[in-house]
Amino acid sequence: MRYLFYLVLIPVVGFSSAWVRKEGEVFIAPFFYYYSAKDYYDRNGNKKPIGCTFEKQEIQLYGEYGLTNKTTLTFKLPYDRLKCAKETSGFSDLEVGFIRQIRAFPNSSFSAYGSAIVPTGYSIHKDPRLGYGRLGLEGGILYGISGNLGFLDTGLGYRYYFGYPSSQVRYYATGGLNLYKNLQLITTLDLQIGLGNGKRKQVGRNVLLEPDYKLAQVYIGPRLILGNISLVATYQHVFYGRNTGAGRGFNVGVWWNF
Repeated sequence: MRYLFYLVLIPVVGFSSAWVRKEGEVFIAPFFYYYSAKDYYDRNGNKKPIGCTFEKQEIQLYGEYGLTNKTTLTFKLPYDRLKCAKETSGFSDLEVGFIRQIRAFPNSSFSAYGSAIVPTGYSIHKDPRLGYGRLGLEGGILYGISGNLGFLDTGLGYRYYFGYPSSQVRYYATGGLNLYKNLQLITTLDLQIGLGNGKRKQVGRNVLLEPDYKLAQVYIGPRLILGNISLVATYQHVFYGRNTGAGRGFNVGVWWNF
């Protein structure tokens, strides 16, 4: 039954699952993401109007490869279209990394992960800009457990950027409920907490790129499992933040492992 909860989180909040791939196994997940916000949370957590409607459309390709039975290599490449009075499009940051299983149990897994955030050469002078234009590193731990009713997958990580913005502590918890044999309901809580260090620089009208921010959001949606292919759709709602957009969104994607 492992395929029922395998990798439920990657296209949503960017964390890896606690379970690793078998040696030689490949996983590919293209998906489309849309987010919009008319308001933002200021540094005190109060909602204020942006002055335009910020929109983000993203086509992303995520992949995994089982290097060994305990180590999985990962990559994520997004292509973004941003709009807020002005419009910008192009590839944003490439992420490459790994998941290393530390301990496997009959119904659970404990792992560590690491990744590098690499700018793809976009201009940091465009508005809205596609990214910080800074190299970043992230690492953390992952734990997942499953049963007849579903699963729980959690992760805690630390992201550091060279220069700016501030470092971030990132946490997620995903619960999956098996509704039917091939259908799950997935709910994710995602927390991102800026630590206030690093240089504070404004980055234009991209409300998702402030140098120091705090963010709390939830995702919920179904996953339809058709053998080694899954169809996934989730709704996103930001319910608290500081120096970030007060928006909503959705994503749809296909997961294919072979």
